Amino acid sequence: MILLPFPRPPVAVAEALNDLAIVRSGDDDAIAELGGPAAVHGLPRPWDPTTCSIELREHLWEWLDEVAGWVNHEYAWRSTSLIPPCWPRHPHLARELPVLACLRAAAGESLSPDLIEDWHRYALPHFLDRMLSRLGDAGCRNGHTDWPAAGRYDHYTDDPAVTARLEAFYADTHPPARLRITGTHP
Repeated sequence: MILLPFPRPPVAVAEALNDLAIVRSGDDDAIAELGGPAAVHGLPRPWDPTTCSIELREHLWEWLDEVAGWVNHEYAWRSTSLIPPCWPRHPHLARELPVLACLRAAAGESLSPDLIEDWHRYALPHFLDRMLSRLGDAGCRNGHTDWPAAGRYDHYTDDPAVTARLEAFYADTHPPARLRITGTHP
């Protein structure tokens, strides 16, 4: 086999994507069947796992792991282009891989080659470039590397740093009363 087919989204993920396609279609009757405009805002968006229920995320993570393997097989010629097996431990990859997968799924459903061309030209290369930029040439190639910026992040979230930021926000939004000079000069 020259090419491996793109992994199909699991039924639960495909249903979520289909519900969103119905909303984008603007079909009022179909939108009403989904629960109406108010329900639309609560629909899960598989490209943003934080909007998905635990059950949907279970299916989503499984699919994304298949997609990562597929990208590695079909597109990674150099080892630095491989999505590392520890991708779930990298929040930037766990946030970007769903977007890449959903874009590719939509491109595969398209009735013209435009979306797949855009995916090849823009989405995939930009994803791989950002991954390489964030992980570095050697990042996680021989096992997972812990987050090098963890210490600085901990400093950002420690009490003195948070307090200093809150004080700066307060000072900006509550300036001291200024003396008003009114009347005429003698």
